[in-house]
Amino acid sequence: MKYTSFQEIIEQGKQNYGDAPAVRFINSSGMLHELSYNQLYERVMDRVQRLKETNCSCVGIYGPASPEWIIDFFAAPIAGKRTVLLDPAMTREETQRRITDFEIEAVLPSNVGFMTVKEGTASKEACGDILVFSSGTTSADKAVVLSQKALAYSAWNGQQMLACGKDDVIVAMLPLNHVFGLVCTVLWPLCNGAVTALGRGMRYYTEDPAAYHTTILVMVPTLLNYLLATESFSTECHTILLGAAPCSERVFQAIREKKIRLSYGYGLSETASGLAISVDAEDPAALDLCPDTKITIAEDGEVLVETPCMMEGYWRKPEDTAAVLQNGVLHTGDLGELDEQNRLHLKGRKNDVLVLSNGEKVYLPEVEQKLNELLDEEVALVLLYDTLTIVVGHNKDADAVKQAVDQFNETQPLSKRIMNIRVIEGSLPRTATGKLKRWKLEELL
Repeated sequence: MKYTSFQEIIEQGKQNYGDAPAVRFINSSGMLHELSYNQLYERVMDRVQRLKETNCSCVGIYGPASPEWIIDFFAAPIAGKRTVLLDPAMTREETQRRITDFEIEAVLPSNVGFMTVKEGTASKEACGDILVFSSGTTSADKAVVLSQKALAYSAWNGQQMLACGKDDVIVAMLPLNHVFGLVCTVLWPLCNGAVTALGRGMRYYTEDPAAYHTTILVMVPTLLNYLLATESFSTECHTILLGAAPCSERVFQAIREKKIRLSYGYGLSETASGLAISVDAEDPAALDLCPDTKITIAEDGEVLVETPCMMEGYWRKPEDTAAVLQNGVLHTGDLGELDEQNRLHLKGRKNDVLVLSNGEKVYLPEVEQKLNELLDEEVALVLLYDTLTIVVGHNKDADAVKQAVDQFNETQPLSKRIMNIRVIEGSLPRTATGKLKRWKLEELL
């Protein structure tokens, strides 16, 4: 069913699924608990009433995945509040800066309930909208304004391509303040009678899939690689939905050997996630377009999108909005092509292309994937003083890196060979969903 608001989602959940489980969670004592669709409706509407009694117009939702987080997420927009999803991984100072910058008057921490910060000063614009933050791969992240309708429509899109139902359990292991985890592990299941199981964080990555008898896993490649290395899949798992970053054929093959269906999803914060999902298990990289999604390819290979799930714009950044959203068409910054079946094949980011001094281009995701496999280590390529340079983290042994680079260079023309090696302390800077922050890497160097 197509929903146009969060109120419709919880009302129809109560009507259609009643006492069936909606949310499962394991408490600090290791005990399994759950909320039914009826209970979720009652808890949300009680919270809505309390929020309507306050004077604030903008709230922030903060904290790890919990039943209270889910309740607050639905209740605040229903109550007409502009709702900002805060990142619990941020420092106290960064969180306070966001509270100030976005005029957040109250924070709803998942562990203590409603907490007032200040009242009555925020503007009344965009009541009921939700602010999420773009991934920030090539620039600092921006606040994306999404309507309830756009988010609900995105969940409907996903269901048309890859269905879940009352027998499915989808574990929320990804950050809920990011649109991929939010739509695919909260809205998608709860719009369709499935169970949202709340992951307990990094410490329990290897335990939660089996503990919840998970049937569908929603993953990013780094997390999927970890589960493969630790053999942390439930016996009930029949489907993995992968997204947010490129994935190697080696991983695709490893999942095939486990007889688990692997689908790859493509979307952006600006489109409330879902745009295309692979439905052909033999070729997860061939993405079928979601209903009512129109994609064209510009002359330079950029993916251009029209969708009912489109953002309202970047919050208070009209120039940035106008730069990417033109006459309802989003210029995604992604590179791709459409095949004869109108399936999308992604080729990386426009900003993931290095133009060498001789005019030749290096498509970074493709080359970096080859180097990752040679080194068994995540790497990045940059232009440093007009020289193609490999950057490796974790204080990797420089001699081992040189051997891998020499092996790689043997397969490349002279003009595209890596001529410089930089080893940095710690890991490469990444977003919460595992994407490389190239802009941050440039700062480090």
